[in-house]
Amino acid sequence: MKESDNPKNLAEPEWPGALGSRNDRPMRLGLIGCPISHSKSPALFLEHYASRPDILEHWSYDLIERDTFDEAWAAFLQDYVAVNVTAPFKEDAFKAADTHSYSTLRCLASNLLVKSGSGVSAYNTDFEAVLKILQQEFPKPEEHRAMVIGCGGAGKAATAAALEAGMKVYLCNRTVSRAQEFADYLRRYDPHKCGTVSKILNLNGYASISTIEAANIQWTIPPALKIAIYEADTIIYTLPGPSDNLRRFLSDDPGLLAGKTVIEANYKSPVLSFTPCRHYISGLTWLRLQALATYRIAIGR
Repeated sequence: MKESDNPKNLAEPEWPGALGSRNDRPMRLGLIGCPISHSKSPALFLEHYASRPDILEHWSYDLIERDTFDEAWAAFLQDYVAVNVTAPFKEDAFKAADTHSYSTLRCLASNLLVKSGSGVSAYNTDFEAVLKILQQEFPKPEEHRAMVIGCGGAGKAATAAALEAGMKVYLCNRTVSRAQEFADYLRRYDPHKCGTVSKILNLNGYASISTIEAANIQWTIPPALKIAIYEADTIIYTLPGPSDNLRRFLSDDPGLLAGKTVIEANYKSPVLSFTPCRHYISGLTWLRLQALATYRIAIGR
């Protein structure tokens, strides 16, 4: 990114893991978002450090549910060393930080904020998690195609990670203009020469009316979308809930995802976990991998 394209003059943040050596007072991690009462992040933290009482003696992990980002941000600044960020605050977190890692600059979203000597540093461990999943699933990712469904914080991270892996990427969203805007940005800010999104697709189907009666309206998958799904080797579903249109498409063609790897961000209420596919990778796998990256960055071990 040229300085003229970057009005905040964002820099790579300094490594904050040394914060983990400060043991003069309790160190607090947390998760901000709304709603988050279902989150497994505190349990994962305790599980990961179960054999490290020296860590648990000085660190804790809390849920910080606030209605607005401003309220959550204030709680973070007052009481926490670092916080993970979930919906709907990832893009707000990116904008609020002082310094930004490469991953956040690619994603325009952050799911990890860490206090450092230069202020608040933003990271995107969703990006790291998806990149690791794709590299493990596809030994030669450059030979494969990924379709990302959704263009929120998780969808942006998945899109950027798939491009980073070298895959050909299709981005599918209900609001095409939002997906197009992000794809255009990735083309402009591409310091690693990852390439661009190959196709922008509309998740919305169109109605085929055989009679005047509403009961006979049939929803049809757009041909371009159907072809793209067939071409894709992996589907990365990042919407927070079910898509009525996708459900209609799968009802019409139950084998639509057969032979594909399906990666889903949502672990609370997964949408595609029972859909026939070659390999299903749950949101818990995604969550664990981003948590490991969080601990490495925020705690340093």
